[in-house]
Amino acid sequence: MIFLLFFLFLVMLVTIVFELSIVWGIFTASAPFVPIPEDVLPQIVAALQIKKDDVVYDLGCGDGRVLAACCKSEPRANYFGIEGNFFVWALAKKRFWFLGNPRNVKILRKNFFRADLSAATHIFTYLFPKPMNELLPKFKKELKPGARVVSCDFLFKEKEPAEIIELHRSKNQLARRLYVYEF
Repeated sequence: MIFLLFFLFLVMLVTIVFELSIVWGIFTASAPFVPIPEDVLPQIVAALQIKKDDVVYDLGCGDGRVLAACCKSEPRANYFGIEGNFFVWALAKKRFWFLGNPRNVKILRKNFFRADLSAATHIFTYLFPKPMNELLPKFKKELKPGARVVSCDFLFKEKEPAEIIELHRSKNQLARRLYVYEF
């Protein structure tokens, strides 16, 4: 009985800490953790156009669902998720642990502004306008010609997208369009 009470206490404590970290992330992060809806993952994968040996980054990867969908679609590419929030990063690590820890997927807990993105051939983002615009000079400096960036819902202020993909979702839903950029 005591073990059960202790276990329930631990579960409640972990839940409270997780929820507080999410709230803290809303006020301190470049973007809060807002999961991409599962039903738009196929369109994201298609927009990225990933091929064998590509290097794909998801900046602010959240729980890793975009990388998991991409990896399922093209398992011969290499994937890097970058997430700053410890608990959300842990969710992504858990997702890939359940998927057998594929060798071609790395989930990194770091600030994506400090990450070297020069190896990236493809980048996915779901970030607010401010961090998107702050990333543009970094992308221009670090990305090789031909790198493809797909952003959900938020575009660069000073760069025109090569393509805009409407996701045909209602006005009150998130993830309504994808902006595709070529560097």
